[in-house]
Amino acid sequence: MLKPKRLNQLTIAKSLGVSRATVSLVLRGGKGASEETSKKVLNMARKMGYRPNALVQGIRSGKSRSIGVLVPPHDSHWQAVCYGIHDRLMEAEHLPLFLWDTEHHTQSSEAYALEQINRLLDRWVDGVILWPQFSTYYARHLHEFQSRNIPLTIIDHAEQELDADTVYSDEAMIADLAATHLASLGHRHFLNIQGPKNLGWADSRSNAVVKKLNSLRDINVITIRPEFHTNVEQEITSTLRDHPYITAVISGTDHLAKMACNAAQNLGMSVPKQLSVIGVGDLNFAKTMTPALTTINQHGYDIGKKAAQLNLERSAGILTGPARHHKIPVSLVQRSSTAPAKS
Repeated sequence: MLKPKRLNQLTIAKSLGVSRATVSLVLRGGKGASEETSKKVLNMARKMGYRPNALVQGIRSGKSRSIGVLVPPHDSHWQAVCYGIHDRLMEAEHLPLFLWDTEHHTQSSEAYALEQINRLLDRWVDGVILWPQFSTYYARHLHEFQSRNIPLTIIDHAEQELDADTVYSDEAMIADLAATHLASLGHRHFLNIQGPKNLGWADSRSNAVVKKLNSLRDINVITIRPEFHTNVEQEITSTLRDHPYITAVISGTDHLAKMACNAAQNLGMSVPKQLSVIGVGDLNFAKTMTPALTTINQHGYDIGKKAAQLNLERSAGILTGPARHHKIPVSLVQRSSTAPAKS
């Protein structure tokens, strides 16, 4: 196999008849070479297509200018988060190293998570951005980064004991927008469908929705939190069948909202004439549903950019002191799945 050709400073030096030290001095912006020599070196480097060796620079500076990203792009919201991370790191001339769990490793998820962590450590990343996916198995190994003073930024999983910067959606704002929108349409009997217990974002979102609904007058709320391994749609269908007075559903995610719409269809209920449904996420399928889904946009791109910015500032030593926790504002996207309640 042929080895790739790598243009180095010695090649430039030989072509100009100067020393390698002179070429190195000019290319790193140092002072000492004459103006004429500097121009010749820069022109020749440009002509030959010279690129500095980032690995060598990293060894010299102790900075690899790369950030590990353990964020799974499993739906359009998280894809937007990844785009935000990517764009901010590229603006700062840092290389994002994306790794994530795959379905092939569900049987040994903790061992696989540790493998991913070690891959990033082996490449001397300057920082890590991650989302512990529906588990705490990353949390049990995060000391591998912290013991090496590698800054952590965690998205959507505010574990205070990890002493890491966090970026997450404003859950109180999500609850306020969803509940206020439906209450303003005259709805008083709610089904609150939230994600499984013991997930950071799901616990926060569920608590915020219940708190907001309880603060309103003459509101009746039934909350269910199906587990992932159960038949979620069947549980929603049973709940709606047992409580026929419910006229509105607040779902913790757009996926749950879609299941709620399917459950209504199973029961012969019209959305939104008999049942209004609102989700969270504004995923790419929300606007193509029939009817189109009213939802909350979490602005994933902004979340990603903020997470990357925090990590860059920690890595550069600009940000010091206690962990910072940033809430990203959300917005209501009103579509056809919500309508005034019928008496």
